[in-house]
Amino acid sequence: MLKSLHFQNIALFGNLEIDFDKGFTVFTGQTGSGKSIFIDTLNALLVNKKTSLDNRLVAKGSVFSSIEGVFSIFKKTKDWLINQEFDVEEELIVTREWRLKENKYKSRFRINGVLVNRDQISELRSLLFDFTLQGDTYILNNSFYQLNLLDSLGLKKIQESIAKVRQDWKNWHDAYLRLEHARDKISASKKEFEEMQYIYEDLDQLELEDPDEQIKLEANQNRLSNLLRLKEGVKSLLTRLNESLDEYPSILDHTNFCINELKTLSQIDSSLQPIFDNFYMITNNLNDLIYQVSDYEKTLDIDPSFLNDLQVRLSTLKFYQKKYHRNIEDLISYKNELINSLSSQDNSNIINQLSSLEQKKRSIRDKSNKDLSIIRKSIALQLEDKLIMTLKKLGIPNVRFKVLFEECESTINGIDKVDFMFSANPGLPLAPLAETASGGEKSRVLLAIKSIFSAFDQANLLIFDEIDSGVSGSVSSYVANLLCDLSKHRQVFCVTHQPLIAAFADNHFSLKKAVIADKTKSTVINLKEIADRQRELALLAGGEMVEANAYAASLLEHKAA
Repeated sequence: MLKSLHFQNIALFGNLEIDFDKGFTVFTGQTGSGKSIFIDTLNALLVNKKTSLDNRLVAKGSVFSSIEGVFSIFKKTKDWLINQEFDVEEELIVTREWRLKENKYKSRFRINGVLVNRDQISELRSLLFDFTLQGDTYILNNSFYQLNLLDSLGLKKIQESIAKVRQDWKNWHDAYLRLEHARDKISASKKEFEEMQYIYEDLDQLELEDPDEQIKLEANQNRLSNLLRLKEGVKSLLTRLNESLDEYPSILDHTNFCINELKTLSQIDSSLQPIFDNFYMITNNLNDLIYQVSDYEKTLDIDPSFLNDLQVRLSTLKFYQKKYHRNIEDLISYKNELINSLSSQDNSNIINQLSSLEQKKRSIRDKSNKDLSIIRKSIALQLEDKLIMTLKKLGIPNVRFKVLFEECESTINGIDKVDFMFSANPGLPLAPLAETASGGEKSRVLLAIKSIFSAFDQANLLIFDEIDSGVSGSVSSYVANLLCDLSKHRQVFCVTHQPLIAAFADNHFSLKKAVIADKTKSTVINLKEIADRQRELALLAGGEMVEANAYAASLLEHKAA
């Protein structure tokens, strides 16, 4: 319940404080007196989304403006405050502030003095306010809202079914996500397997075995690139070591002469025997050396194409090292790792288990959905009867109304999509309410819906902006009675131009506009005295003043009776 409003530097109202009581409260005044702006201030205090209205309420030239609402706390609001970790006090104070900074207005919200964000304010709005504004019939287009209305009629039975549907849906969804995750993982593993298999086959054809192969190939490349020089050098060595050069003997000829001479001398002088032995060993080593050089010479007889093959192999090795960012030794290790990874196990058994669990949870979910749908259809019949009865009293005698069900994909709210179907005239088929009803009919449907559902949610303030537009006579009387009945369960605000409806109110505020010092200002006057209310009702009635006064007096007497 809204206990009071405080304005500071608000357009048209300036600085103002208004106290409110429970029950049915009306706001009246001439066209342009500020009634719509007053409703806008409530809309801006607990804003649903950012609109151009945000800054329009700031009084021109002000550097600071604010709207503050003081509320009584009901259970739902208390639970929300606790969940949001606010201190719960006897009253709830919501504040909207505007400050002028760098020629722009910056807006912020507070709950009990604590700064909050727009999302929190939007959540709190649905707990404190329920707007039904003139021409605002979005609920007639919103299937989800209509479904929530239907569910709110079912009380304990349907709430238990809804809770079961939501739990079963979550259980199924968890099982479904686990199954999909496993499938994605196996799919990713399959792609990874195929990639690994390609790399392994790519490396396998390289036939890598020796980690030092590149070093050896580069050494051979260097040797073969200098083959002519090597052949010339080896030939020269062998000539000097083993072959005579013209008239000059070879080194081997000299050593053979020396060994024979030392042998003869050692026979004369035995002390030369060690020298002979050493020289003999040197001679044998020299022979071995000659044999090694001769063998090496034979290796120099190579097919010229071998150098080309060697260079191609070297180029291939360097390409693979660059391709996989690994050296030769690491490529060999990588290939071995791939062999082990390619022998991965089969995951089909895991998929079968998860698929079976998902099917089981799906069956449970589907049964809960069907059970809930049956309950909803039963409640829809009750809603149809109540709404038709109320709409007939609201001046639509030939009304037909039906809740059309359409099965949709399962969600946390079940499988039902509903559409309110309406026809006001005989011979015309049922059609979606938002498409077929006139403006006045939509207003009356909204009022009827609010009257049916008001007893099930007693927390928030009902705000009607000219909901009685387009009705008169006995229908107006029934509208007034409906609003009175609503106010037994909820605090009700209603902007109206009809004296009959205003007369039924428990509290009456009159808005009047005046120009003071070239500034337009609207005042909000609480009409507590009968005489003041009678004058206001007479102004609303119009016509001859005497007759209007008499009519206004009779309305108030009827209300008092």
